[in-house]
Amino acid sequence: MKLNKVAMAVALTAALGSMSALAAVTDTTSGVIELQGELVNSACGLAPSSSPVSIDFKQVPVSLLQSGGQATESKNIELQYCDTTVAKSAVVSYTPTSVNPVDATLAAFTSGSASGAGIMLKDSASKAVTWGDATTPVALVNGKSIIPFVAILKAEAKSEGGAEPVVTAGDFKSTINFTIAYQ
Repeated sequence: MKLNKVAMAVALTAALGSMSALAAVTDTTSGVIELQGELVNSACGLAPSSSPVSIDFKQVPVSLLQSGGQATESKNIELQYCDTTVAKSAVVSYTPTSVNPVDATLAAFTSGSASGAGIMLKDSASKAVTWGDATTPVALVNGKSIIPFVAILKAEAKSEGGAEPVVTAGDFKSTINFTIAYQ
């Protein structure tokens, strides 16, 4: 019986000791939140998802473009915190970083090994965009406003001699900048 009491005392002491050791262990993780932005004097702000607007055509067969076909992707420029007491509509001017030297209606591929094609845009009214010119106005609404557009991957136009363009397989990248003016 005396031995049982001793064993119980040893077990109790061990249990209390391990609980105090557990209580002393703390598990914490630290981090930082970085915040940034820009205050602007305009009718709307650009939503975070709209700069850059990313478009990935994935894989497009050369034969589609070579036969006059096109690959299209519809996207939106999203505006946030719009105030229609400041402006009622918005127009966009699109300017590629490089214009296709064979077909000035297309934005050139700025990197990659693909050639013989480029990117054109259509505005919210399905009109072909002329680089640097204002698009069809889009009515703003209070809060969130959307400016839709369509990106079109297509072969270059026939050259002046009438030769069909030769589309070469490979990867490509192109960049088109945009500016929004409020009316």
